[in-house]
Amino acid sequence: MPEEPAATHGNHPQDARGSGGISGVLSWPEIRRGTPLRVLIDLVQYGVAIVLLVLAAVVLVRSFIDFFTSSSGYTQALISAVDGVLVVIILVDIMRTVLTHLAGWGFPFRPFLVIGIIAAVRDILAVSTRLTFSAGAQPTGTPTITQSLFELGTNAGVILVLAVALFLTRGQNVDAEADPRQ
Repeated sequence: MPEEPAATHGNHPQDARGSGGISGVLSWPEIRRGTPLRVLIDLVQYGVAIVLLVLAAVVLVRSFIDFFTSSSGYTQALISAVDGVLVVIILVDIMRTVLTHLAGWGFPFRPFLVIGIIAAVRDILAVSTRLTFSAGAQPTGTPTITQSLFELGTNAGVILVLAVALFLTRGQNVDAEADPRQ
């Protein structure tokens, strides 16, 4: 018996996106399989991950050196070191998110919630430090106490909203948007 004509085979929507596809456009699964575009995207993302890793290492080493060689008081050196470590945590979490995206082509948004919480805590520490050290006369250019309290409240609100979002997504598989066709 003769085979079906080729015209009826092309009526399936997924066949229209094949190698020749519509106007030669590749489908998303084909892009993911190793096309030059995928290779270029991977190279850029690995480059971003390497830059983030180098930045994290530089900040960590610099914070360590500054902590032990600081001529300012112990309290200021400690606060500066904690600030540096929080920046390193943020950079490493962003790098981990990039690598997770590379491994599965999903986009995990939970790490960004955690990064946002860490960044808001870092800002709260910075404002608190500024308020502590400026208890006396305020140098020109520094925010007023009202502005600082507004910053503290805003950061606390951001932490609350992000923590609620993290709590609400705890039971869901939202770490990566997987392709349902795989």
